[in-house]
Amino acid sequence: MRISGFSSGMDIDQIVKDLMRTKRVPMDKLTQQRTTLEWQREQFRDVNIKMVDFRNNKLFNYGLEGAINAKKVNITGNTAAVSANAISGAVAGAMTVSVGSLATAATTTSTTGVGAIDTSKKLIDIKGVGAGKIDYTADGSGNVTFTLTNGASNATITLNENTDTLTSMVSKINSSNANITAFVDSVTGKLSLTSKTTGAGTITFSDSVPSNLLSKFNLPAATAGLDANVTINGIATTRSSNKFTANGVEITLNATTASTGGTASTLSIVSNTDKIVETIKSFIKDYNDVLGTVNNKINEERYRKYPPLTADQKEEMTEDEIKLWEEKAKSGLLRRDTTLSKMASDSRLAMITSVNIGGTAVNMTSLGITTGSYTERGKLVLKDEAKLRAAIDANPDQVMKLFTQQTTQTDANLRISPTNPDNGLFNRLSNVVMTALDDLATRVGTSRFSSDKDTAFSASSYIGEQLRSIDFKITDLTQRLSLVESRYYKQFTAMETAMNRYSAQSSSLFGASK
Repeated sequence: MRISGFSSGMDIDQIVKDLMRTKRVPMDKLTQQRTTLEWQREQFRDVNIKMVDFRNNKLFNYGLEGAINAKKVNITGNTAAVSANAISGAVAGAMTVSVGSLATAATTTSTTGVGAIDTSKKLIDIKGVGAGKIDYTADGSGNVTFTLTNGASNATITLNENTDTLTSMVSKINSSNANITAFVDSVTGKLSLTSKTTGAGTITFSDSVPSNLLSKFNLPAATAGLDANVTINGIATTRSSNKFTANGVEITLNATTASTGGTASTLSIVSNTDKIVETIKSFIKDYNDVLGTVNNKINEERYRKYPPLTADQKEEMTEDEIKLWEEKAKSGLLRRDTTLSKMASDSRLAMITSVNIGGTAVNMTSLGITTGSYTERGKLVLKDEAKLRAAIDANPDQVMKLFTQQTTQTDANLRISPTNPDNGLFNRLSNVVMTALDDLATRVGTSRFSSDKDTAFSASSYIGEQLRSIDFKITDLTQRLSLVESRYYKQFTAMETAMNRYSAQSSSLFGASK
C-alpha cells in the first residue's frame, strides 16, 4: 500500500509523475517512431490501392479488343433487311448480305378450343363434359402425364389433378427441357406450343396412358421450323437463327431482301473512332490521376518539427489543435520515397519512348498527345484531338499496337524495361506498376493484387519487422519503467514511514517533558 504524503504533506503522486516524465522520454520516442511507421504504412496502402486498381482493372480494360480497337458497322443499300453490331474480333472490311427467307420456329395451335375455361382452377374442378370442362383421364393417383419432343429436346410433364391447374401446366412446360413456350387462352380454350428456338425441326407430343389431356386441345401436326436462307458475299448458306455472327459481326435478319426493296445490304466494318478516342481520353485521365497521386506524395512538404503527439501532450491541447498538429506531422512521410520516385520516373519514360511497330518508330506525339509543362511532372495532355482522330482513321491497327503490342524480348530485365521498344504503352506501364507493387509488398507489406483497404499488411515486410522490434522494446521498457516507478514509491513510502515514526517519538518526548 502506497502512503501519499500524510506525514510529509507532499504530493507524492505528482512528484513521482514528474520524476517518471523524464524516465519516459525513451518510451515516448519509441511510441512516436511506431506511430510514424503506422502512418507511413497507411499512406503507402492508399497509394498502393490506386496503383493496383489502375493496373489490374483500368489498364486491363483499356487493352481489350473492344476498347482500344473498337469497330462499328455501317449499313448501306438495303438498311431494312438486316441490322448489325461489331463485337470483339470484328474484321475490318465489307460484306454483302441478301436474305432469302427468315428462320422460323416450329409451332402448333389448337384448331378448335375447349371453350371458355378458368385456367386458375384445379384440373379436378374442370374435369368432365360441357362448357368450361375437359374430359381427360388420370391414373389412380390423380396424375396426368405427357411427353413433349422438340427436335433433340424432350421432356416428360407430370401434373396432379388435385393440385395443378392449366396455368401451372403452362409454367411446367415453359420451364422444362423441351425448350417450348406454351400458352392457353382462357376465352377460346385454345393451346399453342412454340419452339423457343428457330431453325429446322418440329414439335410432337404423346399422352402417356391413360392420360389424354393434350389431345383434348385438338393440336394438329406442328408446322416445322425452317432455317434462314442467306447469301453472304455471294455464298448461299443457311442459319438456324435470325441472329448469328460472321467475321466478328453480329448480324440480325429482320426481313427478306425481296420484301424490302430487292437490293442487297452492304455491311462495312470500320474503326469506331469515337469510342477509341473516348478510351484514350479515359486512359489519360486515369494515368494522370495515379501519377498525380504519386508525385504529390514524393514532393509533399515534410515538417520535422511536428512529431506525433504523446498522450501527455494531447491532454494539454484542444481537438482542433491536435488535428492541425497531426496534419503537419503526417505531411511528407513518403517524400522522395525511392520506390514511388522510380515508379513516377519510369512511367514518364515508358510514355515518351517510341514503340517499334513493324520497323516504324511510333510515339504519342503522332497522335497529338504530349506531356504537360514541367510543373505537371509528366502528366499527359491531348493537345490535338483532330490529329488523334486522323491517325485512327488512317491506320487504326498502328494506333492499337502503340498501346497493346506485346514484346517478344526473352531477356527478363529488358522485357520489363520501361523503354523496351517492342512493348506497347499499356504493357510498359503494367510492368512499371507491377515492379513498384512488388517493392512495396516487400518493404511495406501491402498487397500486389487487392484494392481492398481492409486487406491486412504482411507481418514479414521490412516495416512489419521494424514495428515488431519496436513493440519488443516498448514491452521491455514498460516493465523497467514499472520497476523504477515502484522503487520511487517504495522510497517515498519509507520516508513517510520514518517521518511518521519520528513524529510519534517527538510527540512522546514532548508529552513526557510535561
